[in-house]
Amino acid sequence: MDELSRTARRPRSTFIRSTAVLTVLSLVPDLVADAAPATKALLMLTHLVAAAIVVPAVARRLTA
Repeated sequence: MDELSRTARRPRSTFIRSTAVLTVLSLVPDLVADAAPATKALLMLTHLVAAAIVVPAVARRLTA
């Protein structure tokens, strides 16, 4: 995180964009898993909830 703060012009924006892309990519294995639709939905929901909690908490620590 320190490296991002030193090298990016807008570290918070860079972090949020990067994590948004990575969150979407984290849903791909859930979509292709050999599981029931309800199981896939629950897995995807857990990824989104985790991102909704962690990303803002970390982003607040970065400079705008």
